[in-house]
Amino acid sequence: MRSTAYDWIKDGFTSVPNILFDQYHQLELTGDQMVLLLYIFSQINRGRLSEDMNRISIDLGWSSHKVSDTLSQLMNKDFLEIELVPNNEGKQTDHYTLRPLFDKLDEINFQQSAQSAQYMKKNLSTPKNEGLNIVTSFEQEFGRQLTQIELETLNDWVNISKYDEKLIQLALKQAVLNQALSLKYIDRILLNWEKKNIRTAEEAQRDIERFENRNNQNNSQMVDDSQYEHIEIPLNYWDNN
Repeated sequence: MRSTAYDWIKDGFTSVPNILFDQYHQLELTGDQMVLLLYIFSQINRGRLSEDMNRISIDLGWSSHKVSDTLSQLMNKDFLEIELVPNNEGKQTDHYTLRPLFDKLDEINFQQSAQSAQYMKKNLSTPKNEGLNIVTSFEQEFGRQLTQIELETLNDWVNISKYDEKLIQLALKQAVLNQALSLKYIDRILLNWEKKNIRTAEEAQRDIERFENRNNQNNSQMVDDSQYEHIEIPLNYWDNN
């Protein structure tokens, strides 16, 4: 009886992290080394802890020498190592682990993130206007260094949304004054100004002043009205006039 798609589904799938493909060139893997890594992935996903050289040779259609040589290459590159794992009977059995590979991927990813953050920080810290340093301003107000995600947000504001850097500085000032120091709050301020077609810090400052003047007038009116609250007007007052 031939196999069906249902049989394949029951046999399971092999999940491979995308980062392995993203960093393939950094790892300097050969095609054979990559194939063997993916094969070991499939064994791990199936819960097979003991790797049989003959089984690998049969499954991949490789000679025993090629299997042994490729395994040695991966171990020499510190992408693979052998662990002793107890089986159901308590007997120690060999188990190929890919933990060293992912330690290496973590290291590469960390280095790239650090380099990217350093580049964005340097780029954003180069003032386009004299005396303006957007990253330093945010880090001073936050009391710490900005994270990678926060630096990316600042970079998006400057290079994608094209917000003027003085405008961003003013939004930061408003967040501090309102005791709502978060990038989400600052982003809402910038979006609100954008909806009003406000593109410069001068326009935003005038908008802030207009808002504050309206609030002051409303508060003043409330104070003036309050002086009459204690006066009682007879219900028939309006009928007699």
